[in-house]
Formats: sequence, C-alpha cells, structure tokens
Amino acid sequence: MDTGKYEEQLRELRSFYMRHGFSEDAFMTSENMDVFVETSVDAYRNYPMFLYVFNGKYDEETLARMFRVDYTSRLKKMLGIKTEGGESLILIGPPTPKRTGLKEYIKAADMHSLLLLLNPSTYRQEAFEKYAMKMRKPYLDDKTWYIYIFGTRKALQRQGYGKKLMKMLIAFADENGYNLCLETNASENVPMYERFGFRLMDTSVFKRRLWHYVMFYGPK
Repeated sequence: MDTGKYEEQLRELRSFYMRHGFSEDAFMTSENMDVFVETSVDAYRNYPMFLYVFNGKYDEETLARMFRVDYTSRLKKMLGIKTEGGESLILIGPPTPKRTGLKEYIKAADMHSLLLLLNPSTYRQEAFEKYAMKMRKPYLDDKTWYIYIFGTRKALQRQGYGKKLMKMLIAFADENGYNLCLETNASENVPMYERFGFRLMDTSVFKRRLWHYVMFYGPK
C-alpha cells in the first residue's frame, strides 16, 4: 500500500488515543521498548504458541530477545500502546499491512540478537506465522486493522488494564468505520474477545499441535 497513507493511518490512531487521555509515553519507541518487551514476556508466559515455539519449555530470555527484534522491525509499521504503568499493551497494524519477515528481523537485530537466526525457535515461529497469515488473510482488507499483540501482565489481569486499551481501539474503529481482526491460540481467550464484540470466524489446528482461532470485529 501507499507508504504515505500507511503513515497517515498510524497518526490517525495515535491522535485518537491522545485525544482520549493517553500521553506521548504511552506509545512504543526505541527509548521505552524495555517496558513493552517486559510486559509481553510476562503476559505471554506459558502461552500455547510460545510453548510450541520453544518445544514445550517457556524460554523467557530468548523470547525477550525475539520480542525486541520483532518490535524494532515494526516500529514504523504498527502502533504500540501501553497503559501508564506498562500493565497492559496492544500492538496494532493499519489495514493491509506490509509483511515483516526474516529480512526485516535481520535488519533490526544487533550482533547479539543475530544469534537468534541459529535458534530453531525462530524457524518454528516463522513457519507458524506463514500459516497464521494464510488463515487470517480472508478477513483482512482495506478497512480492517490487525491486532498483532494484546496482553496484560499475569498478576494484573482482570483489573481493567487491557479492557481500557481494547475499548479505545473499538471506539476508534466504530467512529471511523473500520473493522478489527486478531488471532489467539488459547481457547479460553475466545469468550473474552466475544465479550468485546468479536466473532469467531475460523478454527484450525497447526501441525496437529497448536489450536488457532481467527476473530473479527465489524458489521455482520
């Protein structure tokens, strides 16, 4: 898509959150990325997809490096937003986003993180992402934003932090005629998203090991 339009859409969403009380510090930058990485690692503790990626054992150190490289590669492609204390976060991409793959990861990685390319977990994640892209593709168009990450620190869940971020995004979508799409690999998350107004569009299993659910928010 046109780069200018892409950047304009990100500014549009950023402006919406700021008009509703979010400060400059709420948005992910290279300077505050530590908070986003730390929250993500905690929020996705024992999440099915990462247990698959790490072959059954949650590897926090490797995942932190993976998140840092991934987020760095997406700084200009998605908008990362956190609550004031970093309790919860959401990472959102504009409609029809350009794919971020291994080439972009290499460009974003420092020398230490380049060792990830030798880690089998990187290739498991890449294989799953290719599958996930295929499954969500029918639900993405020029009116649909994609929610890449949505999580809250384990000890702070069910306290309204994530709800604040998601409700704001839904208000933005409703006001501007957009749809939203996200995925989850945890069946218990499906009813949570349904309470936000999302509908379950597709259920499948990746390599007979990992359940995958595609959910959509928009007009029926």
